[in-house]
Amino acid sequence: MENEDFDLAMDMVRILLAKIQDETSAGEYAKFWITNAEYRTKEGRKAAAETVQGLFREYANQYPDVFDKHEKIQVGDDCIAEAVGVLKDWSLAARDEDADEWDLMGETYEQFTHINLKRAQGQFFTNRLVIDMMVKVLDPEIGKTALDPAGGSGGFCTAIFRYLRRKIINSTAPNSAARDRQIASIKQNVFLVEKAKRLVKIAKCAMLMTGDGQSGMTRGNSLGAYDEFDPWIQSRCNKYDTTAPSVIATNPPFSGQKTESMITDISLLQNFDFGHSCKLDDNGVFVFSKEDEDILQQQAPEFLFLERCLDWLAPGGRMGIIMPKGFLDNISYEQYRQWLLNKCILNGVVTLHKDTFQPDTGVRTCILFLTKPKENESIPDDYPIFFAISQRIGRDSKGNNVYILDGNGKSTGELNHDLNEIADAYIKFRNGEDTKASEYIFTCTKSKLKDHLNINPQHYSPRLNAALERVLAFDNKDGWATTTLGQLESGIEIYMGPRWNSSDIKIDSPTSTEGLVPYLTANNVLELRRFKMKWIDPSLANSEQTVCMKKLKVKQGDILISRSGTVGRVTYATRDLADNYLVSDDLVRVRVKNRDLRAYLVGYLCSDTALKLMLLDEYGSVQQHLQPRHIQQLIVPIPDKWELASDIVAAGRKFIAAMETMSKADKTIRENGFDQLCGRLNDEEPSDL
Repeated sequence: MENEDFDLAMDMVRILLAKIQDETSAGEYAKFWITNAEYRTKEGRKAAAETVQGLFREYANQYPDVFDKHEKIQVGDDCIAEAVGVLKDWSLAARDEDADEWDLMGETYEQFTHINLKRAQGQFFTNRLVIDMMVKVLDPEIGKTALDPAGGSGGFCTAIFRYLRRKIINSTAPNSAARDRQIASIKQNVFLVEKAKRLVKIAKCAMLMTGDGQSGMTRGNSLGAYDEFDPWIQSRCNKYDTTAPSVIATNPPFSGQKTESMITDISLLQNFDFGHSCKLDDNGVFVFSKEDEDILQQQAPEFLFLERCLDWLAPGGRMGIIMPKGFLDNISYEQYRQWLLNKCILNGVVTLHKDTFQPDTGVRTCILFLTKPKENESIPDDYPIFFAISQRIGRDSKGNNVYILDGNGKSTGELNHDLNEIADAYIKFRNGEDTKASEYIFTCTKSKLKDHLNINPQHYSPRLNAALERVLAFDNKDGWATTTLGQLESGIEIYMGPRWNSSDIKIDSPTSTEGLVPYLTANNVLELRRFKMKWIDPSLANSEQTVCMKKLKVKQGDILISRSGTVGRVTYATRDLADNYLVSDDLVRVRVKNRDLRAYLVGYLCSDTALKLMLLDEYGSVQQHLQPRHIQQLIVPIPDKWELASDIVAAGRKFIAAMETMSKADKTIRENGFDQLCGRLNDEEPSDL
């Protein structure tokens, strides 16, 4: 059952459609109207509501495939009359020349519906800044077909329509036949496919509020067979003829952590390469099976959408698709990246800021910009790829807007984001101009892709790779050499603790901690004080949990590195930490015997250079991660004699000594501090006064 908020949003849609129906119908006088006198009486409000219901029915009858035969506005007469009183003086059917008014009205409408739909069903809508950037990069053409096959409420389609209309207005004379003809053309060339019936209604209304073009908004499953699509799509946006989309812009549904979102329908999976298993051939190339017995049990919808979009796209067409960031560098996805690079030209990759879809979801995302080769055109062996890492998205993790501040620290009212800068740099790149490579915008050639075809921009960042080059340069310095951290000494241990479930042996807010063991998360360990801890009762543990608890202990002298969330933070395992606590598996343990080497490593791993090397390898779709193997492979410069690095070794020793001193002081305060003093005083007998 959909809740009241969602019905309210749909009723607002229906009322707006009734208003548009009135404005576009023949007749000298408006029907969508109510006078002050009518509003003051129950009969007047009822009459106005009945008129609006009739107008909506007139509109709905034109689209029986979208609106139910008996569908009506659900809210009461008084609510309808109140909406009429607010909207009656507005004109929703503006002229095509009034692009600014259309854009404001359309965006205001979308904001209203998106807020209500998010609250009602947890549906996530693409950030408007991201949509506008993608459309600017894709640069759709007048007279060519554009498509969003996972259309939602129409965000991409309305943005494409606005973009094309602006192009026409800027290139044609007002009230000219050329302008009218071209605007009529784009109204017939923007298409959407969406499974949810009500979202199609929202999208249709969004297009009407943006200036029409709603005929291309259709209901269907874009992953189904092409011959089962809506007849309008088959005749106007068909992959098999000249109507195939020249531009596709989309944000497909993600599976995320929800297994119920995975595609398990065999009839769908059998039609996709990505619906089948694959294996390496003798040349080291991944080959997807075509056999029915090799159909996967399930597949993430975003992977199937990626394949379907590229297949549907016209030869020579351009595509922008939002994907989970893990697609770029997860080793288990290498076969999909290889398939992609063999099927199309990867024009660009943009990783989006972590707050892009907040507060709705923390999934880390990216954008792939692709070009499908023309017929009989081969994909070049090498070509430049545009890379960008967005650093600002104009909102915080709670969804609040973040604005640029002026010199006095006051808001300018302009959202603080870098997507326009990225789009402008991409356009220069596309035109063959110098993009003026920066820390976060740069290029890399296809031939330089490495590490399982990693296409994460961060992996090729000039800033981060400059740190690697600085370290590798030590190989050419007298008395120095470089090696990996995992080869520094015989018997070095680099590992993480086991993942485990402690929910049934965790004690919340214990009155006594006798017999309990404190457990620290990664953040708790990285704090100098032990402010927070969880308590575990070993007596309740089963055999598996007991083994995990032993493995979660650290040894004094272990170097601990955060491997998830904010990766690369370094701390040291003191005697107190080793003797008394269990430590989260989110910290990689580095265990070194040689004390000088340990002190040197502490100094090196705490450096900005080492952090940049670790960031080169971080990956993940939700949280950023490192694995112990990344730490094992970290390049480390090593002197032939410790005298060459005496300052670093001395600093490392001081750091270790300071950590031990702080740990002892903290332990003393916890065991014999003010709280204990209060307890002792309270236990004493009151003195006679």
